Amino acid sequence: MNKYFAICPRGLEEHLLEELRAVGAEELRSTHGGVFFSGEWSVCYRANLESRIATRILWHIVKGPYQKEEDIYRLAVRQLWPNHFDVTRTMRVVTTAIKCPLKSLDFVTLRVKDAVCDRFREDRGDRPNIETRNPDVSIHVFLSENECTLYLDTSGQPLWQRGFRKASVDAPLKENLAAGILKITGWQPGTPLVDPMCGSGTFLIEAAQMALDVAPGLGRGFGFEKLASFSAGSWAGVRDAAAARAQPPRELPIYGSDHSGREVARCKENLQAAKLP
Repeated sequence: MNKYFAICPRGLEEHLLEELRAVGAEELRSTHGGVFFSGEWSVCYRANLESRIATRILWHIVKGPYQKEEDIYRLAVRQLWPNHFDVTRTMRVVTTAIKCPLKSLDFVTLRVKDAVCDRFREDRGDRPNIETRNPDVSIHVFLSENECTLYLDTSGQPLWQRGFRKASVDAPLKENLAAGILKITGWQPGTPLVDPMCGSGTFLIEAAQMALDVAPGLGRGFGFEKLASFSAGSWAGVRDAAAARAQPPRELPIYGSDHSGREVARCKENLQAAKLP
């Protein structure tokens, strides 16, 4: 089984844990800002497709101690990156840290990028291109005070990007945070819901999709589709099962309003894009 880390907004860890348990995740352990879990690839696919609260699902590659940047380079260059994704894929490296004693996270990012490219050159005679804005593959580096963990991102774009939003307001609420707030309130499908400041309709859409059992990721693609381990057959089975479970749109006791006609128009546009006329 693979090991993963699911990132989420602070305060929603236990709700995310329950979501992951529902899709078959094992060895669940919550921490600040996320949940560790394990499972086969089908569990990873379902977690990306069906979690309303997760921001990203990261696949754990390796963890090791470090004292200086070259220790991190050596840890990264030993990994079989060409077995995980093709040299034709674009990539980036993202580094985050807590209590890290090193002076520059940018330099850590550079050394991990060098390590990955050096490994590709050694094994394939070529290296992947770097793309910082919208890469095919993202390698995530997490540094604690004395340990480095390397992950591959299985989500691609953040999971709060459901793939249907057409119109936004000045301060849009992220979809996974809206879903988490609905969970915290204890709201249940079938119970009337009123949002008097609906803006672009985030609460309304999340509530309606919950009520209709529409998986939040049905309208988008994922990073795992660009990894070498991707199984199109397994993914098709997971996605088809979720699509078959979704109920057709119907009248629901979910209402929204806003003082601005412009926001109401944007809300309607997003509802139509989400196939919730």
